[in-house]
Amino acid sequence: MLSCYDVMTQGAEVESGLTGKYCVNGRMIISELFEDEVVAVNFETGSYYGMSGAAMDAWRLLQNSASPGELSDYLGRRYAAPDGVIARDVSEFLQRLMAEKLILEGSQAEASPLPETPQDERRPWQKPELSVYEDMQDLLLLDPVHDVDETGWPARKPDLTG
Repeated sequence: MLSCYDVMTQGAEVESGLTGKYCVNGRMIISELFEDEVVAVNFETGSYYGMSGAAMDAWRLLQNSASPGELSDYLGRRYAAPDGVIARDVSEFLQRLMAEKLILEGSQAEASPLPETPQDERRPWQKPELSVYEDMQDLLLLDPVHDVDETGWPARKPDLTG
């Protein structure tokens, strides 16, 4: 069973554009689902992210691999929007996640079945948004073994070169 990350690192062929399967970049990203928000941390860049509403729903699906069509279909059953709007917004959201290196494209990744759509009334559509925070980059990128002084983490070693 290949993960999305394995497909990318083994050089397996993936489809171009936004047509393949996408999943969370599990080697660099951790995330936690809270009641009404997902917080994700990119340990390569030190940025962290907040997602709620449709963005949170899309992220939950991307944790197991999903195509843009699967995301649009699922969100279309949860939210009310004019024809084509959800697909367009999902495509833009995926492009943003790719630019932030939060997801990888891997059309050969194993996919889990999509969750059942809740039976409650469809909610009004709000475009999925990604909130980006960079205020903790220094701490998130700090190597707690090598970059700290004798007092320990999170006290950074002084820069003696400058």
